[in-house]
Amino acid sequence: MTLSPSSRRLQAALPRRSLLLGAAGLGVMATTLTACSSGAGPTLYTLSVVPGQPAPGGSRFVEVRQPTIASGLDRDRIVTADSGYKLTVSANDAWGDSLAGQISRTLAGDLAQRLPGTSVFAENDAVSTEPQAYVELSVTRFSAGPSGAVQIEAALSVKGAQAGAPDTSGQFYMQRVLVQAPAVSSGTMAMVEALSQLLGQLADQAAAQLRMMPPVPLDSSPAPASAAGSHHRK
Repeated sequence: MTLSPSSRRLQAALPRRSLLLGAAGLGVMATTLTACSSGAGPTLYTLSVVPGQPAPGGSRFVEVRQPTIASGLDRDRIVTADSGYKLTVSANDAWGDSLAGQISRTLAGDLAQRLPGTSVFAENDAVSTEPQAYVELSVTRFSAGPSGAVQIEAALSVKGAQAGAPDTSGQFYMQRVLVQAPAVSSGTMAMVEALSQLLGQLADQAAAQLRMMPPVPLDSSPAPASAAGSHHRK
């Protein structure tokens, strides 16, 4: 069969059109893959131990308990400001670990630096030592405050130990604290550095209270009943 000139032109144009459509499809696919692969994740931040003034004293073993964090702060993304009525949460900056875990480990490191004769560990650390004192923190603000100053607002408590738990029946320290640093330049890094410094100030207060606690006897276990009975008969 002989094709007309117009039919031959149409047949020649079809492969070229298919080729162009295929190239366009590959271009769209490549653009989609590039967009997916180029999406950068959040920038991760972590708190850091800051140096303080080492001094002797305090219990031999101290546990820093997992702090209580206000629900508005307990999130992956970093809360950068708290005006009292509004929380500002960063879209691109996040904590490298849970905020409660970071605070307990950093505070434990701060206390260990300030109490050179004390073994300090965070709750849930893989240790088998029975603590003689506990440090607890309940955090309600951990960001820039209404004035722009970086603030930590929390309840700090230092308690002795009884039967493997904090002793609330005896003498213990509990104080509502607000520590703050001057307003910092814009940027999450500067705020995290200021928060680390403020945690160091809380560690100073906790260390001072630990040094004031009465020493724990080396052997505080009660005497056996038979020994006590024979002593009474004398």
